[in-house]
Amino acid sequence: MPIQQTIRAIAFSLAQKFTNLILQSWSHLTPPPQHTNPQQPEHIFILRNNDLGDLLIITPLFAALKHHHPQVKITVGVGHWARPILLENPHVDHILTINAPWFNKGIPQNHQTLWHRLHYLYQSPEITALTALKPDVGIDIFGSVWGAMLLLRAKIPRRWGVSGYAGGETAMEYAIPYQPDIQVGQSALRFAEYLGATEFPPCRPQLFLTPEEQLTAQALWEQIGKGKIKIVVGPGSGLDQRYWPLVQYRQVLAHLAQQQDLALVLVGGEGDRHQGNQFNALPVENLMGELSLRQTFALLAGADLVICNSSMLMHAAAAFTIETLVLLGSAFTNPAQHDRQWGYGSHYHSLGGEQATVAAAIAYIENHLHRLRTD
Repeated sequence: MPIQQTIRAIAFSLAQKFTNLILQSWSHLTPPPQHTNPQQPEHIFILRNNDLGDLLIITPLFAALKHHHPQVKITVGVGHWARPILLENPHVDHILTINAPWFNKGIPQNHQTLWHRLHYLYQSPEITALTALKPDVGIDIFGSVWGAMLLLRAKIPRRWGVSGYAGGETAMEYAIPYQPDIQVGQSALRFAEYLGATEFPPCRPQLFLTPEEQLTAQALWEQIGKGKIKIVVGPGSGLDQRYWPLVQYRQVLAHLAQQQDLALVLVGGEGDRHQGNQFNALPVENLMGELSLRQTFALLAGADLVICNSSMLMHAAAAFTIETLVLLGSAFTNPAQHDRQWGYGSHYHSLGGEQATVAAAIAYIENHLHRLRTD
């Protein structure tokens, strides 16, 4: 090992030990109350200030907690970008904006420095608002030093997290072990199991649409292609190696565009809008950057097939049990590992590594189209 790597490894180890010592000392100032029943919390705060897919995949936890403890109050802390996911969710009592500057893409990376993190912990009115709610249990789903500090700063007496991932377990009353071979949503359900739950919902994201949202999406589909097979495509950020190249998406769409019974729709966030211009020559409905998150969910709910990267779209499609083809970029060196951690048991198929070719994608799509046309 080069001397620079050795020095970095030693420095990281020392920093981790120092941080854990601070957390351990700090946690003694807010010990778990001895008089409460650990199986009967009154108010649970769940921290998930990460990205959209990270929140979607753990939504079954809210249902599991409410099913086992109907009277418990559940507050979920998320970044402002993720609030629409929880709207209309009957298992969430309160959505609290927690724009914590770590481990997400919702806050610019140059605002996730050490100084920004410490400033947030000690100056943010969001933590003041959390403290005022007085939850008796706080869960850091991600499992990090910073999440542990947030729970401590909010004076939450009983703290649960993850051990063996990003730190913070020394400040926790209970921590589930990090296991990369277990699907993330399934792993999160272990917090409900710790509370005694024995019945669990399907390990799929949960999204709840209003009748108005559903009707608006149905009208949009009729406008785009009434009576046609409805296909949603989400190319995402094609410059990132985690995503399938845009040029290959264009080749697949060029093939599909020749079939008259298909309604092809491109979706994506505001940041993806400029990429949609690369598909202008094709007869597809380009809605990249045009729909809100809730409108995108409603459109997905009516689709027959979703083609996308490993992104929010694959989780949202799973919520509605829509057949989904996930195309993995070159950064995913172990596609099987990706699927174990982030995939779903049915209505889900991924192509990665050497298998992620245009020909393979078209073959899978054509096979699914054949089933739709003959059913």
